[in-house]
Amino acid sequence: MKNKALSTLMATAITATLVLPMSTANAASSQIQSNSYETHVAAAKKVIGESVTIKNITKDTVITSNGTFRIHSALKPLFDTSNKTALTNARATIVVKNGQITDVTSLILNKAGTSKKSVYFDGGDAQISGDLTVNADYVKIQDVSVDGQLIITNRVKKAVTLDEVAVDETITLKPIVTKKVSWLYVTLIDMKSSNINLERTKVNISSDQTLSKVDVVGKVTSFEAMSNIEKLTIDVANDFSLYGEGKIEQIVVKGGTNVALDSGHLVNNVQVDNKNVSVTLPVIDKKELNTLIASPPYVQVSVNGYDVLTTDKWTTQAERNAFDSAVASTRAVANNNSASQEQVKNAISQYKNALAVYQAAQKSGTKYGYGDKASLQSLINSVQYVTVSWDGSNVPYNTPWTTQTERNALASSVSSAQVVVNNVYATQTEIANAVNNLNNAIWTYKNAYKYGNNGHYVDKSNLKTLISTALNGIVATSQDGSDVNHTLKWTSQNDLSILNFYIEQAKSVDNKYDATQSEVSNAYDNLSNAINNYNYAKQNGLQY
Repeated sequence: MKNKALSTLMATAITATLVLPMSTANAASSQIQSNSYETHVAAAKKVIGESVTIKNITKDTVITSNGTFRIHSALKPLFDTSNKTALTNARATIVVKNGQITDVTSLILNKAGTSKKSVYFDGGDAQISGDLTVNADYVKIQDVSVDGQLIITNRVKKAVTLDEVAVDETITLKPIVTKKVSWLYVTLIDMKSSNINLERTKVNISSDQTLSKVDVVGKVTSFEAMSNIEKLTIDVANDFSLYGEGKIEQIVVKGGTNVALDSGHLVNNVQVDNKNVSVTLPVIDKKELNTLIASPPYVQVSVNGYDVLTTDKWTTQAERNAFDSAVASTRAVANNNSASQEQVKNAISQYKNALAVYQAAQKSGTKYGYGDKASLQSLINSVQYVTVSWDGSNVPYNTPWTTQTERNALASSVSSAQVVVNNVYATQTEIANAVNNLNNAIWTYKNAYKYGNNGHYVDKSNLKTLISTALNGIVATSQDGSDVNHTLKWTSQNDLSILNFYIEQAKSVDNKYDATQSEVSNAYDNLSNAINNYNYAKQNGLQY
């Protein structure tokens, strides 16, 4: 995502001059003045420019408090006219050479949106070679590379969204000094390897990617993380509470008074470096685990089931031993006071899998009272046949079928068992053998099940409705809105192209005969996100 073209360009420069508009008569004095704007390259890498306020932008120029400048091609996405609202009264540190902006070494966004309509800033994969500062509420930033920090100031009090923003250093949330602090909601979308420096209390951070590192420092008293975190470091001044859910690999406590970590997170490891801190550790919930192992559902052990009543179940010794091993492993975790919530979760899953295997291996006994045919008749009545097919092509998806030969084999066993039932002189041994033979035949028949491949039963109704919603919501396209009536909405062609891409993707899934429910759900989610982004990009026309 990062565009390093400007870094290469500026690394070779020794100085760069911010060129201001001047008359020929004042050229000599202006030359002296321009020296004050000379930009030095520290170690041929770090560039410092001139701070300006952005007044307006056109297709090819940026109008600032220090003059009007052309835009280097690599920076044009930053100053695209679609970002005009977001850049209103923004402060920028720029490097200018020969009347052209060749680098942006810092940018401060001051334009706020509302809860119903965010201010949208799309960097178009361009690069800011220093810090990017968000200084207003309800701002959504997308597709920009930041070589320094991304700073969220104390003027951001409600919400901010970062979507595919690559930050080399940290995302820093500055402290807010006020008695009454409301929760700030920070949404991170597709932000990989994010490092966060949290200096502000009452911040809710949600992310669809694992956060690499979160440092909570200063006077922060509460933090809510709705995401997975690799490492969370807590070095606060007073009491602190962690909220939220997700998985945290490691928590390191360095400072604080009373630090409560009993949130809904799955925490693998807690390290307390400061022994003076009172730490409330995550509560390990073993209730389900203890319930499972309290009374394992054992059945009798037998060689062939002849010594087990028909009303009871049995398995072989080997099958019982395998389940016993799983029970012992589960008990070991339950009795381990140092077990993490993740270990408890895995033990529950392993126990349930072993129990499913054990129950699948259970068979009914074949031992009857003298001349008792009731169980044999009940077994005959329980037989259910499935569809007969040659290759399953005429059988609905996920519906079982067998060949005619496999069905005939079971029908023959049923007939033989019915003969025994109808025989008034049948001995108990004959009845037991008939039950055993029919059970074996049923087992063979069920193991022969295959599943049809004729169509997929999936629900596409919501996807169809969303496609219609997307098509009905399309507005005019324009470069800057000057050719669109002020009563109408418009977006850039790029915004429309992105929406059309996901509409066509959704149509393709809708028209796909063998689409799975997962494909339909993914297409719905992708189109829903595209509609939201497209709606954010809509602006009022400027033509009266």
